[in-house]
This record gives sequence, C-alpha cells and structure tokens, in this order.
Amino acid sequence: MNFDPPTNDEIDESKDRQISGLEQILGSMDVDTEDLIRLVTAIGALKKNKKGTKEQTKEQEENKVFLDKTFVLGRDDVYIYRDNRTKKKGWYIRIYEARYRKHWGKSLKTTNKILAMAEAERIYAERKGRMSIGVRPVSITAKELVKLYQQERRKELTDIPHQGITPASFDSLCIHIKYWEKYMEEVGHTNTYLEDIPTELGLTFGQWIKGLKKTTFLSKNGHNSGRNNYTINHTIAAVKKMYRSYAKQHKYITENEIPMFKYLKVDREQRPKRDLITKAEFTSICRWMQYKWCNEKGITKKEQLKRRVYALVFTISHFTGMRPKEQLGLRWEDITINEQDDKADKKINRLVHIRSDNSKTGRSRDIIAPIAPQVERIKKHYRDFGFEPCKQENFMFPKMTFSSINSNEPTTIVAWNHRLKDVIKGAEQDGYFDSRGRNITLYSARHHYITEALLRGVDMYDVALNAGTSITYIEQTYSHVTTLMRSKEITKGLGAHRVKKKDSLDNE
Repeated sequence: MNFDPPTNDEIDESKDRQISGLEQILGSMDVDTEDLIRLVTAIGALKKNKKGTKEQTKEQEENKVFLDKTFVLGRDDVYIYRDNRTKKKGWYIRIYEARYRKHWGKSLKTTNKILAMAEAERIYAERKGRMSIGVRPVSITAKELVKLYQQERRKELTDIPHQGITPASFDSLCIHIKYWEKYMEEVGHTNTYLEDIPTELGLTFGQWIKGLKKTTFLSKNGHNSGRNNYTINHTIAAVKKMYRSYAKQHKYITENEIPMFKYLKVDREQRPKRDLITKAEFTSICRWMQYKWCNEKGITKKEQLKRRVYALVFTISHFTGMRPKEQLGLRWEDITINEQDDKADKKINRLVHIRSDNSKTGRSRDIIAPIAPQVERIKKHYRDFGFEPCKQENFMFPKMTFSSINSNEPTTIVAWNHRLKDVIKGAEQDGYFDSRGRNITLYSARHHYITEALLRGVDMYDVALNAGTSITYIEQTYSHVTTLMRSKEITKGLGAHRVKKKDSLDNE
C-alpha cells in the first residue's frame, strides 16, 4: 500500500486547526493570545535572570577561593590559582576530567607563580601520559582505597566457603587493611594520592606493625605482647593484594606505583601452634565444670543452665574435632543415628553431618562420634530453660535468650570464646588445670581430637577424612606433637637392659 506525502495546503490546514483549537482553550480560560505571549515572555526573562544570578553567585563563591586564576598551556581544562583560604596563599593546580565530570587538584608547594606554572605543565603532561596507558585520571588516597576495597569485597559476602568471602574472613580482612590506613596517617600521607606515595614506604610497614602495642592480649606477667611475624605477614599479604587486585586492576595506579613490601622472617619452629590439653586434663576440666562451675552458689538459674549447655559443648568439641564454625552451624536434622551401628553403639554414637555450606573446605562430610548422651542432655537443658527449640531445621546451639531462641538465631564465636576463657581460668584457679603458658582456644579441642586419634593408632587418612583436612596438613602440623606424646612407646625398652649378676663387675 502506497501513501502519498501531505501537500503544503494540507499542512497549512492542519496548523490552522491546531491554532483554532488552542484559541478555543484560551477563550475558555478567559485568556487571549496577547496575554499568553506576555506571560511566556515574562517567565523566560525570570528564568534567564535566575540562571544569571546563580552563575554570578557561583562565580562570587569561586572568587573567594580561587585567586589569580591562570590557565595553563592555553587550555580551558587546566589552570593554576592561589587558595584564598590559606595564609600563605600558595599555588594550586586544578584539572577538569571531562570523562568523569570531576575536578582534580593538588598543591604545587610554592608561592612563586613562574615555578607554579612550570610544575603545572609537568603535572598536566604526566597525567595525560598516564591516561594514554589506561590509568584513571581521577586519583584516590590510601584511605579511599581501603574504603573502596572494602565495598568491593563486601559484594562477595557469602556463608558458603569458596564461593566468595565469608563474614569472618571479611572481618579479618578489614582489620588487616586498616593497618595500612593507620600507617599512612603516621608517616604523613593521609591526603597523598596513591601515585605520589613513595613505594619504599612499604618496606618498613611490617616493622611498624611489630612495634605497635597489642592491647587486646596481655601476657601472663601482665605486659603488652607484640604481634608475631607470622600474623604480620598475613597483614602485609592482604595489603599487597588490595593494591594489585583493586588499585591496579581499576587503573588507579601502574605496576611501578605499587608499594614495595618486605615480609618478616618466620622460622618454622616459631610458627604458631594451637596448644592443646591432654586427655587427663580434659577429664579434669570436665569434672570441674560438672561439680563446681555448673553448681556455683549465687548464680541465677538461667546462668546455671547456660553453663550446663556449654559444658556439653566443650565435650562435643573434643569428641568430634569440628571447627568452631562447623559446630555452631549444626542443625538438629544434622544429628542422626548411624544405622550401621549395632544396638549398643546406637545408644552412644551419633552421625554428624557437616554441610558443604558450613564447611571450611566447601565439601560436606560425616563424623561418627560418641556424643549421644551429650545431645540428649542438651535437649533436656533447653526444656528446663522453658523452650522446645528442637525442630529439625533449628540450630543446635541457639542464643540462650528468651528473645532470640525462638527466632532460631545461632550463638556466636565470641560467646563461646568468653565461656572457654572463664572455664580455663576457673579450673586453673581451683587447681584442676595448669595451663603452663599455653594458649587454649576453641581450636584446641580440634587439635586434641586429631592428636588423640593418632595416638590411638587411627589411620592418618581416616583422621584427615573425619577432620575435613588433608593428610599433608596432618603430617606437617601434628608430627611433632605425636612424637612428644608417644615418647613412652618410642623409648620402650631403651636404657632398661638388666645386667645379670654373673656378668656384673662384682663377679669379675
């Protein structure tokens, strides 16, 4: 189907109809055409005047700050000026980055205009050169880098291991990179752009951290303890990764502008080992919790029940070797009877399922452990507490408060850490335990479980499988422990040769 374009007469006729329609509308509003024209003209004049006023105000405000504005190299995107807000009124450079619609500026550190102009020309050429190789023209400081990197990694937060970054790992990362921000403040580079920070400053970063007082931990003599080199190196690695995976990747800096870092020396024997308690000490601490701690006079019924539950948590930790996070993430449906057990073992053992999203390795696994009595007692304590939180989907270890237990909110690592410290301190004060300078942590239970399994002669492969770790890790981490603890077996028969009387010197 063909359509012919409208003729000039048809176009004029259409316009006449539009004008006629408009006149009818104005007539109904008691407004004639001349009034409308005057109104539109007046509005236009007001807008123009307002715009001019805003521009004048902006110009006036700028004049309060920017003195002697002088454009560089005859360009309109870069100029130098004296800051009227400063006493010395030194010269500054200001560059407009059209691509990002932002201004960038810095002090030229001089009051001489000729020197300022020369330095401005150099900086402008340098920044244009950086842009030519893909580097962003808009710079950021170390403080801004830390903030942006945190925002970037926060997007990766997940409870599933190896699928992003877990909340615990994210918190640890934030602590590490904050040291760099503090370091920059101390060396006077708070407001320095990344490309202007001397790269050699990174070489002394580790020693600076080492010199800081650690206020979160006191040694036995009450003095502040310094940070160990192993932990410091983790901080250095985190900062180094921040520069490479964010600052360089997002083109804020070049490879040559990444700070140089120097790791601190860590001897193999000085690497931190998680201290453990022996089997006898474990039994002694459990006895103290059962007979003294849980029945301490003066504590509330609520506190007593909380202590009884934690006493069982303590036992389960040592009987399963689970990581604290894995244990906290257990739900009632993860604890079942092992159908392969005989009738007697079913009364003692339970099959513990570690979910893949609750495992450090990202792989699920099952553990057989003699924890049936402890599991049933925990249920009883919850009922005594006035709750019935044992639905299959509920967490096994919820917060023991009336407001949170019904919301199915698990307790925290922090809460268990506090309980463990109270237990170790109390047992030691009452003579049930002697720490001898050992640092007992929540992971010590896992350490105990693996060591005791090896001492019982359990195959290393089975130990690694149950613990959710590698044989290599078992060999490297626990070989020295098992050697020391099996000293009797290793030295059995040595130095115990009896001398027969007839062979003695007295008969010679």
